[in-house]
Amino acid sequence: MSTNVDMHRGFTKLFNTIVTSTIWQEDDKTRIVWITMLAIADADGVVSASIPGLASVANVSTEAGDKAINNLLAPDEYSRTKDHEGRRIEEIDGGWRILNYQKYRRMLNEEERREYKAKWIADKRRQPSTNVDSSRKMSSLSTHAEAEAEAEADTKKKPPNPLKGECDGFDLFWNEYPNKQSKIAAKRAWLKIKPDEREEVMRGISAWKASESWLKDDGQFIPYPATFLNQRRFEDSPKRKALKKKVYYNHLPPARNVPDAEWKSVSEIAKREAEKFRQQQQAKVRELSAQLNDELKNNR
Repeated sequence: MSTNVDMHRGFTKLFNTIVTSTIWQEDDKTRIVWITMLAIADADGVVSASIPGLASVANVSTEAGDKAINNLLAPDEYSRTKDHEGRRIEEIDGGWRILNYQKYRRMLNEEERREYKAKWIADKRRQPSTNVDSSRKMSSLSTHAEAEAEAEADTKKKPPNPLKGECDGFDLFWNEYPNKQSKIAAKRAWLKIKPDEREEVMRGISAWKASESWLKDDGQFIPYPATFLNQRRFEDSPKRKALKKKVYYNHLPPARNVPDAEWKSVSEIAKREAEKFRQQQQAKVRELSAQLNDELKNNR
């Protein structure tokens, strides 16, 4: 809690803790001079004045002002702030500097920001409007407070989290990807993929599923889906699992000395099988792409 105090030449705000400080045990004139110095200090806590001038502003005699300055310059063993031996001020050229002024200024700024934010929210509730009163002077302090208030007010207006609902095409991706680990991370990674790149992702999965690295050792080298997406491995060209050079079918006995003609026949069969596999994969990719397009259209 704080109290506003209007002076002849300025304005200050006093924390209610001042009444429990040792300064409140001083005589009335010292307290008045201290409050006056708080009111007319600049942003750095500097009070530019002479003793007679300060006494005039505080409406006390010069003698009382001189005594008050000496009290504020003296150490105070009971002060709650032990810096500077409890002194309140120090002499400088042209006046005095209020010690620990910046610390109290930061405390004041925090309180002003809280009060401003509360007032801003109250005004917003009474009259919700996007118009800005151009006649009101906005300090950096009030700007920060308003930003905080807007952020607090907007928490109820945030759109639903897409990770908790459906993502365009993600279910299709998840069903097709062979290593189903860390689904939430995969969903986050999927949201980073542009819609026009998602068909390429599905083609990449089909290509990698036929690769040597994904097929060996029961698929233990298949990366997590989020890794596959974040590292954009769908753009790579995986190495396909190589076909064995010697392929024996039921009509060809596994003999060492197979005639050249029969080996040529085996080679042709292998080529046909490889082409058949390639066509099957292409057909599957086309089918998946069509499903993905249909899902994207339905979600628009």
